[in-house]
Amino acid sequence: MPTPARVPIAAQSPACHNCRRRRLRCDRSIPSCRKCLGSKQECLGYGPLLRWANAPAVRGKLVGRLALHGMRNTSPLSERLGLSSPVKPPLLDPLLSHLHRRARHYVYHFATIVCRDLVSFDQQDLNPFRVIIPLARKYDFLEAIIVATGAMHIAALHGDQDQPGRPELVDALVAKDKAIRLLRSAVDHLTPENQAMVLAATVFLINLDLIDSGKGGWQVHIEAASALMSCLHNPIHQLDRSLMASIDAIAADCLTYRVLGSAISGVALTSWADHDLAEFFSVLRRAETYSYHCCPPEILHILLLASSLCSDDSPTRVEEAFSLICRARALDVVEWVHSIRGLSDQDNLDVRVSIALAHRATTCLYILLAVPDAAPSASSLDVLVREVLEHLAAVPIDHIHLKSTIWPTFVVGAQTDDPVQRAWCIERMQAVWSTNPWMCPWGYIRTAVNMMYNLWDARDREPAKDGRRNWLLELKSMREKCLIV
Repeated sequence: MPTPARVPIAAQSPACHNCRRRRLRCDRSIPSCRKCLGSKQECLGYGPLLRWANAPAVRGKLVGRLALHGMRNTSPLSERLGLSSPVKPPLLDPLLSHLHRRARHYVYHFATIVCRDLVSFDQQDLNPFRVIIPLARKYDFLEAIIVATGAMHIAALHGDQDQPGRPELVDALVAKDKAIRLLRSAVDHLTPENQAMVLAATVFLINLDLIDSGKGGWQVHIEAASALMSCLHNPIHQLDRSLMASIDAIAADCLTYRVLGSAISGVALTSWADHDLAEFFSVLRRAETYSYHCCPPEILHILLLASSLCSDDSPTRVEEAFSLICRARALDVVEWVHSIRGLSDQDNLDVRVSIALAHRATTCLYILLAVPDAAPSASSLDVLVREVLEHLAAVPIDHIHLKSTIWPTFVVGAQTDDPVQRAWCIERMQAVWSTNPWMCPWGYIRTAVNMMYNLWDARDREPAKDGRRNWLLELKSMREKCLIV
């Protein structure tokens, strides 16, 4: 096969980074110059280097802040991922030079795309998840889970989860297995120094399960992370401020996963002590700026209390349900949104209000499903369904915050019998996966869509003899547990 012609680039372009460092004459060809090709080196290209500037130290005290230079890219998503170009954007971080080329690309993908998915609005240098990445060189378990998450995200983006032999999926599973082994060793030798990073890696394992399918071992990971957060109750406040914000954001995601997971899965998680519960929800308030769920912490607290009513036979459960609904309705959502500090000037507060209102109405709907006797009338659930849909419709289908609507869309979609409303819910959830400009190809969304189809099929084939079938109680009784957030 003839060697493809090498294309010289414009004369004004600089030499490649390897030739400049070695002070060699460069022919400026792409995708690789002849000097690098002859020496069998990876040509580092001609564009700006991606460097970690002022990053937390990998030795001694954890201090500093992460800055990503050259990452402010407004090109289409496919170009930012390198999907339309044969030349992948390399990660030129000396701390990661020991990784093979694909692993470095996975870390780059995690830094640029996955970290964007993990926040409500990506403010680049202020993204709390990127602050963690430079610490991966010191903590091998953290490095392995970051590689696994980046690889799994790319596999999901290409739909490779249905093709077991694809390299990204294989790399993700291998790196995940390595991360779990290393994490077990770290847990066996837990110290005040590595506790925060063990927590971060554990929560990233939950994210990995969500990107894959929403199934897997997320329950075990949530329990482990909750125990670690209890250990960090005091030391967390002694960490560097920028790192503390990152741990708050990571812990807040875990707490949200715990609440939403227990709400529909029926998984019996260990109960929290009162002082832990108070501290955990203060963490949610501190992380409001970053949380991609855009759900008020008070609503999450109410949902946690409501989920326990499903299995409660207390004679006061109806009264408790009424009390929780009144508590949710009393929350001033507009005031809460406008009180969040540190939001980007480009953020849309009106959309945030609509999402928060949808979460509030969805929680009220959930309470009536958990305690059916609390419904004032047979039409109460239908009224709440329409209320949730009205708030969700105020969120444009191409908006960055559409990913925050999966939980209320799933609950209201599972509840409705209206074919038009069902189709609308499917369209919105699939948009997050495939057509939204800020698409999040997380596998749990596809699992949630399939669960809705299964619930509808069962309900349409075998209608309940007395009233409507309660899909929430049916989901809680199923063996297979899925995390939907």
